[in-house]
Amino acid sequence: MNNYFLIFILGLAIIATISLVYSIWRGRKYEQRLISIIHGSPIPTFVLSRDHKIIYWNRALQALSNIKPSDVLGTDKQWQAFYKKKRPCLADLILDGEIDQSTNLYSGEVTKSKLLDNAYEVSQFFPDMGEKGKWFRITAAGLRDYNNNLFGAMETLEDITEQKTAQEELLQRTKLESLGTFAGGVAKDFDNLLSAILRNVFLAKISATDEDKIIEDGLATAERAGLQAKELAHQLSIFAQGGYQVHKMENIEPLLREAARNVFKGSNVTCNISIVESLWPCEIDAKQIRQVFENVLINAKEAMPDGGAVDLISENTTIGTNIKSLSKGNYVRIIIKDYGEGIPPENLPRIFDPYFTTKKVGRGGIGLGLAISDSIIKYHHGLISVESSVGLGTTFSIYLPASLKNEA
Repeated sequence: MNNYFLIFILGLAIIATISLVYSIWRGRKYEQRLISIIHGSPIPTFVLSRDHKIIYWNRALQALSNIKPSDVLGTDKQWQAFYKKKRPCLADLILDGEIDQSTNLYSGEVTKSKLLDNAYEVSQFFPDMGEKGKWFRITAAGLRDYNNNLFGAMETLEDITEQKTAQEELLQRTKLESLGTFAGGVAKDFDNLLSAILRNVFLAKISATDEDKIIEDGLATAERAGLQAKELAHQLSIFAQGGYQVHKMENIEPLLREAARNVFKGSNVTCNISIVESLWPCEIDAKQIRQVFENVLINAKEAMPDGGAVDLISENTTIGTNIKSLSKGNYVRIIIKDYGEGIPPENLPRIFDPYFTTKKVGRGGIGLGLAISDSIIKYHHGLISVESSVGLGTTFSIYLPASLKNEA
């Protein structure tokens, strides 16, 4: 009887052992499947242990960051994929229960996920990723076991750069249309009023005697201010009308040289001009395009208040599919590069917004020059783009469709 009992107990032990081994095998099998899912996902993903060590780093994140899993697994260097200096990622904040500290680390608002508990989302611009920076929607969630104990956190990144760019372009277009309508309504009346004021200033000047020095100086100041206001009215009118008022075949070189002379005459900033031989002609409104060149050159000059040199380069180029905002074809590209203060990355998306300026009072205009330039170039079916690094300077590139009708 005792032998049967021992055999029964031994059988139960064997069954329990087999069951345990099977459970472990099945758990590892599921774990391998989970690893395969994470690594095969096209969404950049990493997983942290409870002590902030990286335990998974998938292929999509490797492709995005150029960091191999073998270089970071077992470390707390997850920040290196996104930032120059060590700082917590969203997953780290979840592990530490410090999600309320996110306002100090992210420019966007961190919101709780509508789908999962203990999951959070935020959209953030990363200036150091890609050529011009990238926008990502970051989602992070805590990982819990069957007893609801937190044992890790997962973070994913969705590239929303194109979506953000499209939103910004739509917003910009709406702003331009609204301001254009407003400008068209007031520019003409504004110009007429200023003309009347300037006529009376002129009459007062010629009526003043040589002894009326104070009055004459005051009238001269009023005249200068009136002429500047008329120029503003003129620019508002251009902004409202768009381009192609008087369009004809033009050589770009004389317009570039004239714009440079107008902007840098008497300035402590010089202009290095490099124009390719046989620069293609363009069908443009010469007056408006010269205004664009002057606006951008003024912006470059004002970026270097202590003096220096601005590079003005023109070249022929053929665009394929590498610039989405331009149709395929031949273009004249004008490059205007300064070596000034540079533009902070958070300001770059707004650089062509009407009335947006980062210049200190007394050091520049009111923020219409680049908005007007962008409007004119778009009406010419071209593109104006900007790249900048703080402390290194800013480069504007202007693309104008070349007109080679006379060439066969």
